[in-house]
Amino acid sequence: MGTVTESCKSSNLENPDSDSYVRMRLWPRSLYYGWVVAGASGSIGFANAASAISILTIFVVPMSEEFGWGRTEIAGATTLGAILGAALAPFIGRLVDRFGSRLTLVIGGSIIGLGCVYLSLMQTLAGFYIAFTVSRIADQGGVKIGASVAAGKWFERYRGRATGLVFLVETVGVIALAPLTQLVIGQWGWRSAWLMLAAVMFLLGVIPCALWVRRQPEDMGLAVDGDSPLVVQQAHHERTDSEHERAVTEHERTVSDHERTVADGEASGAEVAVEERSLTLRDAARTPAFWIALASLFLGSNAVSGPGLHLVPYLTERGLNVAAAVGAISVMATAGAAGAMLAGIAADRWSPRWLMAALYLMSAAALTLLVGTDTLAETYAVVILMGLIGTGINTLAPLMWAANYGRGSLGAIHGVGRATQVLGFAVGPLVSGIAYDSTGTYREVFLALAGVAVVAAGLMAAARTGRAHSSTGSKCSGGH
Repeated sequence: MGTVTESCKSSNLENPDSDSYVRMRLWPRSLYYGWVVAGASGSIGFANAASAISILTIFVVPMSEEFGWGRTEIAGATTLGAILGAALAPFIGRLVDRFGSRLTLVIGGSIIGLGCVYLSLMQTLAGFYIAFTVSRIADQGGVKIGASVAAGKWFERYRGRATGLVFLVETVGVIALAPLTQLVIGQWGWRSAWLMLAAVMFLLGVIPCALWVRRQPEDMGLAVDGDSPLVVQQAHHERTDSEHERAVTEHERTVSDHERTVADGEASGAEVAVEERSLTLRDAARTPAFWIALASLFLGSNAVSGPGLHLVPYLTERGLNVAAAVGAISVMATAGAAGAMLAGIAADRWSPRWLMAALYLMSAAALTLLVGTDTLAETYAVVILMGLIGTGINTLAPLMWAANYGRGSLGAIHGVGRATQVLGFAVGPLVSGIAYDSTGTYREVFLALAGVAVVAAGLMAAARTGRAHSSTGSKCSGGH
């Protein structure tokens, strides 16, 4: 059983002359500072498109023509970076819990920016591997962990909206920077395009995070969600001995009682003010639900990512021209931007776990439909669905961990979850490629992945925890 996290830090609450208080005076009282943190996190997500596969693909042809590199040689750097980033993610998650997201985001963003600068100067394949692999490590193991956790630490009632905003802006970054990168390559060459991406990272990513990201509201004398600190403090002081006794009784209930209570709360979706209890990573790892959720994430990531790398060649084989197939990728990215915000809003009303299970079932349907698509209208309908699903799941994953285990160790827990997802993202396309090379068709592997998605949905539905909440009228919970 986890420990109750420490609530609002009285030293900051009672000391209006503190540095935190002075910083807050720079912002209107009507603007909760958590939205500033979410905005800065989204900004570095926008700039982080520099390390995205969707951007790298634009560089493949000009770099291959200049150096004579094969496609497999270039793709190897992305796989290596993703695997190493996945290995680093749990460690980075612990650092985020202890020191906050700002350090992780600033260092990770700086590494990506410097990597882009080096890519504009590199002359060898080894240089490309070093620069892009390190950038991908900073992306998968640093920026993606820090950005989502930064928003999650500041919100409870509005955690879904805030996290959805971060992922929305991140997706918009790919949509906006892809044509800009192509424009710069056409006008000034691919080396200038890497320098442009470096400038975007430092200006829109590193600087805003260094200035405005903070660890959690309690460090600044605030309550989570922007509730009044004075009200929260008064609620803590006015607790009676009988309330403490009831809290102890609540802890001593059986696991089945806890699970029934949580299930009822998930079904109702009511916005009840609760004191959030957080489990550490070690405590979470002792629960079967944690491992069931990890298994679901791995299998679901296999299914969702399986068609991604192969989508354009598959669609052209089905009779679409190359322009239409490439256009489908842009449509999917645009749908993904909407999916991030929709998933975040939905998670503020319903259980993120059940929403993820539903999206995995939708993924199975999309893969089944993809097998039969052969017209432009059908293709766009399927890729819109795939875009909504892919970004929606990425948005919901940290929300699911926070709902199940609290925000106190959200960085460490989401770090492990993110590592599991990244491994799934790496395996899915590989399995699809091997199947195609062996059979000459994607049909069977896509249908098999649809079955995998159904299994992932069932596992996620079964990953129910017994984490308890006690009604106190306070929304303030601590970071450790």
